Amino acid sequence: MEATQFKDSKGEIWTLDINVGHYLKIKSKFGIDISESFSQENNWLAKLAAHENIEILLGVLDLLTSEEREERGLTLDQMYEGMNGDVIADSTQALVEATVLFLPAHKQKAMRIVVDSVKVGMERTVKHIEEKAVEVLEKVEEEVDKAIQNEYKT
Repeated sequence: MEATQFKDSKGEIWTLDINVGHYLKIKSKFGIDISESFSQENNWLAKLAAHENIEILLGVLDLLTSEEREERGLTLDQMYEGMNGDVIADSTQALVEATVLFLPAHKQKAMRIVVDSVKVGMERTVKHIEEKAVEVLEKVEEEVDKAIQNEYKT
């Protein structure tokens, strides 16, 4: 599977390819200039890559997959039926990659730095949460064991 593709939970493979027509529609409909994505702090693409903007993701997916859905005889709702959390994550990565590939080469390099930075931040956050979860669960187990022991002492 290509980097700009994602597979839904029904096994359908969707391809995201941004062209100038898509660029203009995204700019008109969402007010987003994808060619300037890397130059703004807290921009839409960084939020998207961090899975913080599902509304924009779904709206852009609607735009980019409309022809493919029509060819397959599917409605937007039917496509969404095949989307769960993992598919949303995969489609986000495909959209980020499609956006990077739409940009001229000199902007692609800058965008890759932004995207890679967000990925590193997300990975570190997940690792930290997982480590803390283990600590919290161990403390909970200790407290439960103490409560059980106290209950049987009486």
